[in-house]
Amino acid sequence: MAKEQKETVIQQQEPVYSREELIAAASSFGVKPEVVAGALKLAGKDSMTKADVEKAIKKFLERKV
Repeated sequence: MAKEQKETVIQQQEPVYSREELIAAASSFGVKPEVVAGALKLAGKDSMTKADVEKAIKKFLERKV
């Protein structure tokens, strides 16, 4: 009898930050708090991961006016 071995992959989930935390940490993204607030509004979310915020900021800054 062969035993089936299942590999368990532990994935660490990225922390999700609130709107207030992200705006307060705007300098860590290299932008002003107003830019983070605008990016969150454009994305329609009040909490995001760091990677999602970086994408949202890029999209916000590259949008047509």
